[in-house]
Amino acid sequence: MRKKIILWLSFVVALSFILHSCIHDDVYSTSEPSNNEYQSKSLWKEDEKYIKNVIQVYRENETNIKKINGTPLWDYATTMDRFDESFLMVPVVENKKVVSVLQVPRHGKNVYFIYTNEVNDITFFQNIISARTKKALSNEANNETSKLVCTTRAVSVWLPNGGGDSNPGSGQGTWSTYHVTTCKNVQQEGCVGIVGPDGECTGGGGDSDPYPYPGGDGPQDPQEPEDPCIQAKNIFNNTAVKSRYDVLKSKVSDPNETGYGFKTVAAANLTITTQTSLLNPDATNPDKMKVGIYPTTFSYSHTHINKSNGNVSVKIFSPADINTFLIILHNAIANNTPLDTVFGGMVASDPDTIFNTYQIQYTGNGTNLPPEFTKDQLDILRNWYAKNAQEIQTETGELSHTDMQKLFNETLKKMNLNDIVLFKIEGNSNTVKKVDYNEYGSPTENNCS
Repeated sequence: MRKKIILWLSFVVALSFILHSCIHDDVYSTSEPSNNEYQSKSLWKEDEKYIKNVIQVYRENETNIKKINGTPLWDYATTMDRFDESFLMVPVVENKKVVSVLQVPRHGKNVYFIYTNEVNDITFFQNIISARTKKALSNEANNETSKLVCTTRAVSVWLPNGGGDSNPGSGQGTWSTYHVTTCKNVQQEGCVGIVGPDGECTGGGGDSDPYPYPGGDGPQDPQEPEDPCIQAKNIFNNTAVKSRYDVLKSKVSDPNETGYGFKTVAAANLTITTQTSLLNPDATNPDKMKVGIYPTTFSYSHTHINKSNGNVSVKIFSPADINTFLIILHNAIANNTPLDTVFGGMVASDPDTIFNTYQIQYTGNGTNLPPEFTKDQLDILRNWYAKNAQEIQTETGELSHTDMQKLFNETLKKMNLNDIVLFKIEGNSNTVKKVDYNEYGSPTENNCS
């Protein structure tokens, strides 16, 4: 009996040692470079197509590209919220320590490999690789000028007191937050390198030779874009969308705005369907409503209600409407929803009871989108928008469709939004018209053939 107990205790000790070794290996093996197939360990969604293509280029040209000791830890590569095959950064590791960060921008048909030793970047990746417990924080975007777009990622890691193994619930340690920021000057396409925080071009061509990018005729060298009219008609003729437009036509005389949100739902048989939900009106303002944004949300539509007693009703998208559309676009990027499926809808009536549906779509690839606007920024835009609408109404006696379409275009410019296309469907017809603008901002409605 005693021998059995000794054998059993020996087994437990041996098992404990094995389990301890496995945990130990799990904690530290993540910092060991590997030549295995790429498997993302990032805490965020990444442009994995770009990462895999860059890995291919690096491995084929490693002798020429490699400038320092260490190996890129590709599993932790991040594309910093860019999904147009344009940029990534990856930690370079030697002896379980991050010694550099390799940044790989793409310009046209070439990619460039640039080694950087920014302390904050190295610290960020060192912590995200080695920490036992970590969590991603919300990304931040900054667009203080029309040229510079910066993205900041943040990660919080648990640091036990004394370097032990205490968990966050023990209270024996602290959470520490680390950031990494990259900036992209959207108008500085000629820069071969990294755009610094002031918009300057750094790490230029002299520091890195160009290497052909696989499939270099991709997003940055697109083929002739598809006519947006085709997608506009597909959206309008979708049964779920069209039926909601028809319902909204009966709501334009209601005291409050009415609207619907649209999201996709996957059934057990993998069939994708569109689900609509009634939006909640704002309790204090009849011209507002609450739009819920879910991971699969791809659009919304709503009314602009009739006004009386001299109150101006601007029956086209307002700054707040456009900002909601922008939020849905960012949501689509974060959840890999095709951007050409995103739309915003608005239904209103003319004085002669002809109903008009306006629809907006986005034709870009997501790289030129500003961050969503703050309440203070929207308040400034609302005041500007209302003032202009009132002046037109006072001067001409009405807001014509031409007036409203021009005001909409001017609003887009003030919000630094490009690649937004406006469509109009008049009355109960099925004719979709695209609103085009000349160099002076004057609109023309053209039938989508």
